[in-house]
Amino acid sequence: MQIKFTGYKVLKWLDGVDSRILLGLVFCLECLIAWADYLTGPLMPFEFFFLLPIGLAAFFLRSFWAYFFAMLSALAVIPVLSQLFVTSFTPPIVMEFFSRMIVYLVFAWLGVKLRQLLNELDRLASQDSLTAAARGRFFYEFGTAELARSFRSKSPLCLVFIDLDNFKEVNDNQGHQLGDQLLVAVADTIKANLRQGDIFGRLGGDEFAILLAQTSREEAKTITRRMRENLLAAIGRFETRVTFSIGVVTYLADKPVTIAELVALADSAMYAVKRSTKNAIRYVVA
Repeated sequence: MQIKFTGYKVLKWLDGVDSRILLGLVFCLECLIAWADYLTGPLMPFEFFFLLPIGLAAFFLRSFWAYFFAMLSALAVIPVLSQLFVTSFTPPIVMEFFSRMIVYLVFAWLGVKLRQLLNELDRLASQDSLTAAARGRFFYEFGTAELARSFRSKSPLCLVFIDLDNFKEVNDNQGHQLGDQLLVAVADTIKANLRQGDIFGRLGGDEFAILLAQTSREEAKTITRRMRENLLAAIGRFETRVTFSIGVVTYLADKPVTIAELVALADSAMYAVKRSTKNAIRYVVA
């Protein structure tokens, strides 16, 4: 378990390294392997070591660089085998070059496809399949990181909890397909009102949460009032009784709290609206 965890941390660290720095490191590794291959000579099998820079390029750089290093690795055979032959264009060198080129290009292609597949699996795991909002677990993870950043910088943030009033009537009377269409319209409208750095998640069937980074209470009022108006306009075409009960908690970054505590406070504020008038916004301070 410890080895797997460490390997995962290394992969995440490499993902965060500047691509130009990583490109330089991969190029240096390629040169080091080629130099060692040349020193050890053609009788020492060294071709599998070239898979390392190719794999790194496929996983952490653009696909172009994966194929570039595949070709570069294939070319490295020429100075090695030329130690045995008078000219580097003799048939054995040509055959070895093309065989290596095919193997390395196929390996690069497989690496690129594997990284694309992993990215897609990561997206599917972190995003709700219907609304493309962050799933609950990932919302809490992203929110925890943003909350820590807010506390360090002493900048306020706000958490918004949105629940759809009378949504059960839509599923019961008009079908789940229409209910899904309505949820998608709601999610699209929310995303259209987000700013860069805001975090949007779906925490339940018809419950959504938004973390507004670096946002004061007054700013949150402006954002949520406009968002509620846009939401009501967006679902108008569905001809339902759906409205929105919204709870907003402002975190002043003056004491340590958890994202779960903020969600609970916003959820409680939302339920206070739902138990009274519905279709309104309630603001509290953490």
